[in-house]
Amino acid sequence: MTEPNNQTKVNMCPSCGGKMAYDPALGVLKCDYCGTTLAMEKEPFEIVENSFDAALSEGARSWTDDDIKSVICKNCGAELIFEAHTSAQFCNYCGSSHISEHKTEKTIPPGYLIPFEITEKSAGERFKRWIGKRWFAPNKLKSSYKNDRILGTYIPYWTFDTQTFNRYTAQRGDYYYVTRTRTVNGKTETYQERHTRWTSVSGNFERFFDDVLVGASSKVDRTVLDKVDDFHLDALVAYKPDYLSGFFAERYSIPLEEGWTTGKSVVDRILESEITSIVGGDTIRMLDIQSHYDDLNFKHVLMPIWISSYLYNEKTYNFMINGQTGTVQGAYPKSPIKIGLAILLGLIVLGIVYVLISGQSMPA
Repeated sequence: MTEPNNQTKVNMCPSCGGKMAYDPALGVLKCDYCGTTLAMEKEPFEIVENSFDAALSEGARSWTDDDIKSVICKNCGAELIFEAHTSAQFCNYCGSSHISEHKTEKTIPPGYLIPFEITEKSAGERFKRWIGKRWFAPNKLKSSYKNDRILGTYIPYWTFDTQTFNRYTAQRGDYYYVTRTRTVNGKTETYQERHTRWTSVSGNFERFFDDVLVGASSKVDRTVLDKVDDFHLDALVAYKPDYLSGFFAERYSIPLEEGWTTGKSVVDRILESEITSIVGGDTIRMLDIQSHYDDLNFKHVLMPIWISSYLYNEKTYNFMINGQTGTVQGAYPKSPIKIGLAILLGLIVLGIVYVLISGQSMPA
């Protein structure tokens, strides 16, 4: 099990004594007061995969740290981790100010993370461009939104590796056609009648799965998160608390065992698709796959996401921006006026088309 790096977590500026934070644009620690920068020490490291069975039997829970603290949101239940000298005013996920410090139990520490590459300013600009292209969004929202509550948050994920051995049986259907004749309105015509020839097939199939990515947060809006998780895992670096300077991290709320349940369903869907392709034919029925998952390993990783929520007409809307790739997704209110105009315009177009068609069909 990779333990968290216990190097300095409270980064004080050597020039003015101010607090330093990780700067995504420069990839260094930077003082917000005097601009002094410090290079991040990047020691050579090797990605280590952890045994799933060993983690369950040994109870490998050891993520505790005196220099980070935890708060829990009383509204949505999210638990956020951040550097001890930082204060949280509201929940990153639901925007609630009903948060309180929380002493948590030991959990599996993150081994790796992808550092933020998109800055807060760039994230806000990307969102404004994105919302500007949403035609049904109210104009008031487009002009009045301010990204003063956008927060950089490391979202927890599990990755799973496994070697699968699969035995399958199925019936493959191949179409063939028989020429028939029939009488329609007193006329005899021929047609092709489709039949299916069924053949029993079976076989073995081996497949290795590498880094099946499964979200470990039950608090974040998954319908939005799943649309922005286009991470490039080759950018993983060894976890260092320094990367959390100026950011937040969620402590996972989906445990390892539950994470593998989701990961296994992802693996099974891929296996079904690939084995169906192997079986071939025009159709397939009675497919049965017996799978064994060997050498099951995992990693606990943190992924960078800019998160914000805003109130519009007393309803909360969330959006997210991938802190590595810049992909933007979110929920937004729809303007009833714009929807009404779109419906009216559609009716007008249909009316014009109807008049044109009717005019062409009228006798000269």
